[in-house]
Amino acid sequence: MSQLTINEKDQTDVQLMQTAEQIATKMANEAVLFPTPIPALTVLNAALTAFRNSATEAAYRDTRAIMIRKQKREELVYVLKELGKYVDTIAGNDDTIVLAAGFNIRKTNTSYNGFVPKAQRLIAEPDQVGSGRVNLKTTAWAGARMYEYQYRLKGSNEAWSSQLSSKSTCVIDGLETFKEYEFRVTYIGIDPKPNYSDAISSFVL
Repeated sequence: MSQLTINEKDQTDVQLMQTAEQIATKMANEAVLFPTPIPALTVLNAALTAFRNSATEAAYRDTRAIMIRKQKREELVYVLKELGKYVDTIAGNDDTIVLAAGFNIRKTNTSYNGFVPKAQRLIAEPDQVGSGRVNLKTTAWAGARMYEYQYRLKGSNEAWSSQLSSKSTCVIDGLETFKEYEFRVTYIGIDPKPNYSDAISSFVL
């Protein structure tokens, strides 16, 4: 799996805005390749607009406005990096897909090559009564591009349902209340082959 970069430290405010605009436009035009971006493109566009507005205000050298611009820039960079994890997962080893999303390619970090480690310490905590939600958490791994959480009714022979997350936490909703489910998770790294955790069980309230 290829790593990608936005080179945010080398970009001026204007260049970063142009990068974000390029990524938003290209991914919107490639909806077949990127059907469910995480975060959604609406989140990216909102962060871009907020940063653009703050940069305009900061042009008058107001100290508070300059601090807000810095904050909004950091928020935009965070959204771009999270979105980059999603694109990297979709792309696998195909650098052309990364480029189609508007990101740049950087040399792969060889320290995370090879089979991903088995995900550890998966925890499932049911949400409030009647919510049909379970909160999942696993130990974070620095080499993970994404986390794939899977679930199904315990004791069934159904295929596992999957949900991707850019973080080591995840909320599964729409579950049947007062039913017991089993859950498992895998890191998705440079090597996209899964290595699932031991399955754990929890009742849904």
